[in-house]
Amino acid sequence: MTTPTTGLMLFAHARRVRLTTYEPEGTPVGCRAHITVEGDRAFVRTYGHARTNLDRYPEVEIVTASAGGTPTGAPMKARVRKLSGEESRHAAGALARKHPLMQGLVTPLTAALRMDRPSLYELRLVGE
Repeated sequence: MTTPTTGLMLFAHARRVRLTTYEPEGTPVGCRAHITVEGDRAFVRTYGHARTNLDRYPEVEIVTASAGGTPTGAPMKARVRKLSGEESRHAAGALARKHPLMQGLVTPLTAALRMDRPSLYELRLVGE
């Protein structure tokens, strides 16, 4: 694992973050997600409505969050990129190593039972 850059150091030890995107009319849409950081990028996994918003509006605000998704810090601007193939498998492994119970077992099992395929995203802070 590589050392996080300055901006992402704030999220390196965080268990959860809140991602907020904005609809075209300005309505904020938030979701919480587990996060892991590698160097100058971070990985998150989302599903459902959050996935749709991230695909359409890749500019997000990211902030550390409590278990319930309540923001616990100052937001930072980031850009998301949907991962696929080998990158997606690498991100899933990184998340499973940091969050073995939730991301290694519960989330994949729940997604399989719901027949929903979660999406993995790479986050990079704007301006870095």
